[in-house]
Amino acid sequence: MIVSGGALALAGVMLLVNLHLQVNPLPATLETPQPPITHQLHERMVEVDWNDVAGADRYQLQLWYPSGWVDLPDSEMAIDVHYDGSRAVVSKHSPGALINTFRVKALGCGRTSAWSGYGRKVDSRPTNQGVDSLASAHPFRVDSQADAIWSGILTSGKSGEIPGDYGYSRAGNVGMLSPGAFMLDRHEYQIVHASQATDGFVLELQHSNGTAPQFVLAVHDSNGNNVKELSTCDSVRIKTPNGDRYLWLDTEVDWAAGAHTALSISLTRGAEHTASAQLLRPVRPLTAQFEHVPSNHSGNEFSLNVRFSHPVAAAAELLQSDSLYVSAGKVMSVKPLSGQPDLWRVDIAPDANRSVHVSMRSAPGCDLPGSICTQHRIRLANEPQVVILGPPIAARFIDAPEVHSGDSEFPVRIQFSEPLLSTSSIVVRQALSASGGALTDARRVDGRGDLWELIVRPESAAAVEIAFDPALDCGASRAGCLDDLFRIAKPQALTVSPAVIHLTFDDGPNPSFTPQILDILAWHGARATFFVTGESATRYPDLIDRIVSEGHTLANHTWDHVALDTLSAEEFADTVLRTQRALGEHATACIRPPYYRADSETYERADQMGLRVIMGNVRPRDWTRPGATVIADRIIGGAAHQAVVVLHDGGGDRSQTVEGLRMALAYLSSQNYRFEPVCS
Repeated sequence: MIVSGGALALAGVMLLVNLHLQVNPLPATLETPQPPITHQLHERMVEVDWNDVAGADRYQLQLWYPSGWVDLPDSEMAIDVHYDGSRAVVSKHSPGALINTFRVKALGCGRTSAWSGYGRKVDSRPTNQGVDSLASAHPFRVDSQADAIWSGILTSGKSGEIPGDYGYSRAGNVGMLSPGAFMLDRHEYQIVHASQATDGFVLELQHSNGTAPQFVLAVHDSNGNNVKELSTCDSVRIKTPNGDRYLWLDTEVDWAAGAHTALSISLTRGAEHTASAQLLRPVRPLTAQFEHVPSNHSGNEFSLNVRFSHPVAAAAELLQSDSLYVSAGKVMSVKPLSGQPDLWRVDIAPDANRSVHVSMRSAPGCDLPGSICTQHRIRLANEPQVVILGPPIAARFIDAPEVHSGDSEFPVRIQFSEPLLSTSSIVVRQALSASGGALTDARRVDGRGDLWELIVRPESAAAVEIAFDPALDCGASRAGCLDDLFRIAKPQALTVSPAVIHLTFDDGPNPSFTPQILDILAWHGARATFFVTGESATRYPDLIDRIVSEGHTLANHTWDHVALDTLSAEEFADTVLRTQRALGEHATACIRPPYYRADSETYERADQMGLRVIMGNVRPRDWTRPGATVIADRIIGGAAHQAVVVLHDGGGDRSQTVEGLRMALAYLSSQNYRFEPVCS
């Protein structure tokens, strides 16, 4: 059963009445603080300490200046102050040293104390505190506004059975509140209950501090306006085993189940209280961050800085031995820079070329070994970490084949400038990729970490692109950058082209066999060169057009298939140039001598005409009609990169050539060969 927060509070009030307990009235004034003590942190930064005053929830510092006492902070003099309970850090942002003469007074629930005597610096002689002879040039303004020490967003739930009873209860899982806690004077306060009840408004705090401060609770309605300011000075306070419960009787806030609202708590001072939009910095946690971190190390000793948000009360040898953790390296020394206890230099010696991971941790208590705390026992709240990469690693492909051909797989090797410690699975997953093929294996050669072999299987008659590119992102701190792959200097790429076979056809075109050959070539996506006679080309212009339109090229095979080594210079020129003119714009700068007859004079005359004599290194002798299977076997047997196959589509019955070509291309295509013209 969920019990109404208002009902709980009212029960507490009735308990007070039944036990006839007296609530003591608040004293009219607060006790005067003792003179503060000053600790010099830097030339323009001091820490000021004084005693806690019962009933005080805030303090005001003044600084003595030749013109009189000055309220802090003071923008004209560029002096900031950060209050932390009965302590403050004062810093000056303009040239010149900071005067170390301060006084303080306490405030709470509209009451103030007298000003303390002016303080002294630690280890200096006590000052005369009998008479305050320093004039008060800037008296404290009791109507100045305070700052909120906590604000939260609340989504109200139904906290009881009575209509109109809405709010938040951590124990009853009613509503939601974020954040639900704040720090004050190094004590944590948790809001465990906040609800609008029928008899008033209830707030319950859980804390370990003996005395709760006086404060003002600003409560918004469900529309985010009509703020009610509820002072603890006007509440009924009930002590609980874990803290305090406050009840403001006859107070109504317009809340509804599921509505969003805002709460804020402000320390009271003077006649004015905090506007909810203003926030006071609560006790700032102690944090650390690494600075001047090198991106890489060369294998030699390097340094970096650690900056704390507050000066720390830690010995260098303890930071070195108990708080700094280094993998693949060793902390050689730790020392404050220029005597500043918030900025430390760390010297680290790496283990060889490995990347170095540096982190800082603090023990869970300031009394435990390895703790990092301020002198006011504020413990390090974060655990910074960073990675300094080792020297860059160069990579290159070696022993790669020029082309991939009939083999189903081929090897490629990668050589590194130093051994990789990465596993093969990480290398394959994070650094290697292939297009046009698949990586079937990646392994070290003879166990060497600096030489790896890849096994690649082509997937088609296209080029295989292999990339070694560990393009990884491991965050700003690079905490996940320890793997050697992050040290690769630059990506590498390799292209392995498919083996190319050049198919050529002589003596055509022929209306019976050339169309069949063109159909087979089209089926396998093959392109070829047709060495045609000028006479046949003139006779079958439609076949010439089809050859060209389907991506093949045309070359010269003389006008009427005459042996070139038997011709005079004039006859040679006539048969060759006449054919070139017949082919027109489709003519290429290639010629094949009929009957394969060519002497030195043939080559010289062709060269003078700007023509290249093309023979062939795979000759199935299909014109002898040895049978389609023999023709196919001879084509396959001679298959190799840049092989030139000599076949015929004219000059007789070429039916065996057609069938032999069909069988040969069916096999060679499955082996990922590509077929391109020899002349273009």
